[in-house]
Amino acid sequence: MMAIVALALFFLALLYFGFVRMRTLLAYFQQEEYDPARFLIAWRTIRLFDVMASVALIIGFVLVFLNIWPSGAMVLMALVLALIAERERGYTFKKSLTMTPRATRLFRLALGLAGLVSLIVLIWPVTSILVIQALPIELVIANAILKPGEDRRNQAYIDEASEKLAAFKGIRIGVTGSFGKTSVKHILGQLLTLDAPVFYSRGSINTVLGLTRHIRQRLQPAHKYFIAEMGAYQKGSIAKLADFVKPGIGIITAVGEAHLERFGTLADTAMAKAELADYVCAHGRLVVVTEAVAALEPFARLRAAHPDKFVICGAGDSCDVRLVSSELTEAGRKLSIALGDKRIELVSPLLGAYNDLNICLCLAVIDAVAPDILPFVPAAAAELEQVPHRLEKRESVTGPLVLDDAYNANEAGMREALAVARALADQRGGRAVIVTPGIVELGARHAEVHAELGTLAGATSDIVHIVNPDRIRSFVRGAQAAKHARVATHASLVAARKALAEDSLDTKDVILYANDLPDVLEEKRIL
Repeated sequence: MMAIVALALFFLALLYFGFVRMRTLLAYFQQEEYDPARFLIAWRTIRLFDVMASVALIIGFVLVFLNIWPSGAMVLMALVLALIAERERGYTFKKSLTMTPRATRLFRLALGLAGLVSLIVLIWPVTSILVIQALPIELVIANAILKPGEDRRNQAYIDEASEKLAAFKGIRIGVTGSFGKTSVKHILGQLLTLDAPVFYSRGSINTVLGLTRHIRQRLQPAHKYFIAEMGAYQKGSIAKLADFVKPGIGIITAVGEAHLERFGTLADTAMAKAELADYVCAHGRLVVVTEAVAALEPFARLRAAHPDKFVICGAGDSCDVRLVSSELTEAGRKLSIALGDKRIELVSPLLGAYNDLNICLCLAVIDAVAPDILPFVPAAAAELEQVPHRLEKRESVTGPLVLDDAYNANEAGMREALAVARALADQRGGRAVIVTPGIVELGARHAEVHAELGTLAGATSDIVHIVNPDRIRSFVRGAQAAKHARVATHASLVAARKALAEDSLDTKDVILYANDLPDVLEEKRIL
């Protein structure tokens, strides 16, 4: 009788453990956008396979097989499983699990599969080790079973959004680029409201499904402008988005190394971004690019074939929209911009110098679609909302100035953020402090770029807090070699924040949060 009770307790504890562990795995699976290949890579690289529970079970079953207090060993294993599950329930994620209808369906089916597999434990308890290790696979299998239905459901939503978009009679604008596209979307959206209502998605929504949800829920007949951010996750991504949105105007902000891990070379990245220009040259009226982008193939070829459809922005004398001067002041960034024979002087609260060209790109579009509002742009520019997490300035009465650059994960942006942090700290007479896990998607240049950024961070900052140093060893070495800043390393952002509290920072100091990687890149958990 005691053996049966012990086995029952063990089975119930195993089910509870499976319930908690499946939620943990689902949180990571959701961060990987339900992509099985990416999830399985994360499973390997950040150790989403079980360690603690399996070790405890192995020890427990050795006691059972040696007939050393077998019923007691089963109860002890049940207690250990329950304690591990309780500890895991307390895990915090930067991007919390959102139980959307899809996530709920997936969770229920995966739990059902896990429950069926777990029944074998009632016959052979030792198989519980394999049952635990199989949980990630059951999640992937459940996703595969549900995928046809999810695809049909998503296509129905896309069809509904397409019908609503087809009825839209206003001006459609597409924005893409290796970086800067979210900022341009927000800046342009705010400035164009001087003319008429504008539809654009908040945040970094840049996929067909993401746009679909916003179109279905928010697009109204009163909107005159529709601005769509377009992300490139592989070749053809932007072409697919362009076919969906059908933009008459295309903006390409930059072609840089932010996506080398996806595309391999800068030339391939340029080809992917040029899919928007291809579409607009064939079906639309205007392509707005920086002079750096215009010099790249295939943009140079497209411009030669469609010279009347291109507007070039930059500091060069031949640019259609020319950045004449830029200066960082305590009030913000003071800009002078020439549009042909028109001159616009404005002060922007957007601190990064990379936003100078972003504003130029926006003014080029405004000059084409609503030139009458140009005289009012300086007043509106002074009131621009900072784009969340992109060098966002957060003042505090009692603490240091915070520069939240969590979403600006590219090399050029990080260099500029470091320069701004140093300049503001000098203006305030305080220290510049950086907290960073480095940047991502650099491919073969990962170590090289991080070595350069680490050296720059060490030379321009007073304190450098590095998150997950094992991922960016060259950054750590570079920062330490500069011999200017105090360098500290931390396993997670939570640990870095605790260390910040010990730095005794005051109102003169500036803290820069440079990038904020998702959980799948920040740290390796021991499950």
